[in-house]
This record gives sequence, structure tokens and C-alpha cells, in this order.
Amino acid sequence: MDAALNTITEEVHKLAKTDDEFLRRRTIDKLRDLQYALETPEETMQRLIYLGLTTASVRIGLDLNIFNKLVDSEHPMKFDELCDATGADPILLGRILRHQSSLGMIDEPAQDTFTASQTTRNISHPDIQAGLKFCADILTPTFLSLPAFLSTHSYQNPTSTDSTPFNTAFSTPLSLWSWLAEHPSHRANFNRFMYAQRSSVKDCFSYLPLDKESEGWPAEKPLFVDVGGGTGQQCVALREKWPELKGRVVLQDLEEVVESVRGEGLEGVEIMAHDFFTAQPVKGAKFYYLRAIMHNHTDEKCIEILKNIKDAMDEESEILLDEIVMPDTKVEWFVTQTDLAMLVQFNATERTEGQWRSLLERAGLKVKGITTYTHAFRLSVIAATK
Repeated sequence: MDAALNTITEEVHKLAKTDDEFLRRRTIDKLRDLQYALETPEETMQRLIYLGLTTASVRIGLDLNIFNKLVDSEHPMKFDELCDATGADPILLGRILRHQSSLGMIDEPAQDTFTASQTTRNISHPDIQAGLKFCADILTPTFLSLPAFLSTHSYQNPTSTDSTPFNTAFSTPLSLWSWLAEHPSHRANFNRFMYAQRSSVKDCFSYLPLDKESEGWPAEKPLFVDVGGGTGQQCVALREKWPELKGRVVLQDLEEVVESVRGEGLEGVEIMAHDFFTAQPVKGAKFYYLRAIMHNHTDEKCIEILKNIKDAMDEESEILLDEIVMPDTKVEWFVTQTDLAMLVQFNATERTEGQWRSLLERAGLKVKGITTYTHAFRLSVIAATK
């Protein structure tokens, strides 16, 4: 039995280095299913009831900078070293470290000695840490409000834009966006979280022939309008992918967002304050690009956004929606988690292909094509025309 387990372990370690995302993700899911098949009812209970404690333990580790200290150390750290480095009470720190070691967050090669595991190294990245902080501080309390919220609303799918589980959890009438504007540290973590979620996958420009589709485009006309584009990451990625592209590249977002990136070296990018719930001021662009915007909004709000853009389009224009397109069955847990995160924050949703087609039809648009470019998140670009 040990020999068989060692062989399996060696094969799994080989797969950790593969570039085949589908194979790697399928292996992870198969290993999870094997773990669950071995569990007794008591073990299943223990795993589930302490999920919130895992989040809390990670948050403590981030506050004490445990993970980065272990990653940066050239040798396994003694317990006394970690006590001195963190300033935490030795008895308390010992309890926290034992818990983290038991879950593989850190490694414990010998008594009172700790070092980095693969999970430690994964957690050590600043953008990943921002995501973990945002989820611990904001999403977890919001998730925990969901059962009572749904019970109060008789388990109807919520569509209101001003009464969400987030509003309940934080006792605020403000939307998440307005609340974050008043809490800049959480907003900073959120922004980095959005980047971290896609940091390990190729962006859509690796799969879309935008250069060929825009051949001969006049330099003075708008080529690419990033609607609600935040800090302009996708505009920069477009320019880096095809520096020879002709036409204007425009970044649009709310005034407070675009003001934060003026002078930040976005060469070749026009910066424009714009609320996508108002008329689109850039007329006749080749591509109107929206990345992870629609899933934050109900169908009615999405239609409002789309119609504002449609009114600015001409015969050559396309809308590119960079969003999750859910399959009809066997949906990845990456996607189901994101779907329910949209529910608790905005009463919004991820959508299947059929739901996307219906939504665009209601907005008076036609689906030209759908390009799916990741397996786990089912990230896709839906191209639509008038």
C-alpha cells in the first residue's frame, strides 16, 4: 500500500508542473473526491464546522506576517525566533502555529521548528494576501448572514439592488461600492483581490484575434473602450500585446477611480471619467470591452448598461463581455463560489450561455461568438453586435 501511495504522490507532484490547466484541475477534483470518500461522518462534520476557523487562522497569520517570514527565511525557523519576530505571546503563538501546521498552511519538520510549505509560498504573494484579507473581513461575515437573509425572504432569488446580504451583515443602506469608497483600506484590498483572481491565467487577448479584426482601422477613431476598466490593466495588456494597433484606446471609470491613475504611466491610453449607467460618450468604437462588470448586476441593470453602449455603436462596432459563462452541468467550484459571492454582495449572478443569449437579445443585441479561455473559471468573451 505504501508503495502505491508513493507512486501516486510522485505522479501528482509531476502534474503540479503541467501547463495543462484542464488536467491539473481535474486531478485536484479527483483527489478531493477520494478524500471525501475516505471520510467517516464525524470526519466530514469536523472538516465542515471549522471552515470559518481556517479563515480566521489565515487572517491571524497575515496580521503577524508568519507566512512571509517563513518564506523569506533561509532556514527553518525556531519557535523562539518566530516569537521574537511576531511579538506574540509564546503560548498563544504555539497554538496558532500548531493549527496552521495541522492544515498544511505551514510545515513543522521538527519539534519547535517551522518552515514554508507550498501553501505558505502561495499565501506569501501580496495580491493573494489582499484577497484573503478582503474575504476574511468582508465576504465571510456577509456569507454568514446569507441563511437568515434567505429565510427572511422566503428563499426567493433576490433581485433588489438595495437590500442584499451585505447590507444585512454590515447594517448599512450603502451599496458595496459606496461603502468601499468610505473604507479605503478595504477598497485597496478589493482592487488587488480582483487582480489576484486572474493573475495566474492568460488574459483574453491571447485568444482573440483583435489585431486581424481591426486591420485598416483609422488611427483617429476609437478602437478599444474599456468600460468600467478600473486602473487600466486591460488597456495596458492590449497595448503590450499589439503595440502596432491603430486607433484610440480609452479607459473609462468613475471619477474617483480614474483620478487615482492619472499620471500612472498609461502610455497611449486616454483616461475618461464615465458612469456606465449614463449615455456612452465615445461613439462608433470598434470594441466596447467590459470585464467582470455584468456579473455584479441584475439583468435589468445589465440591460441598462448594454443599451447605453448600443446607442453609441455603429455597424462595425462590437461589445466584448469578458465574463464567466457557466456550463449547464458539472459546474466548477471556482464558479459556484463566485456565483454565490455575487449573490451576497449585489444580489447578482453568474450566467449560463442560454442566460447570456437571452440577456443580450433583450438588450437588442446579437451574439456573434463566444470564446472560452480558461477551464476552472470558465472565463469567456462574448462578442455581440447590433
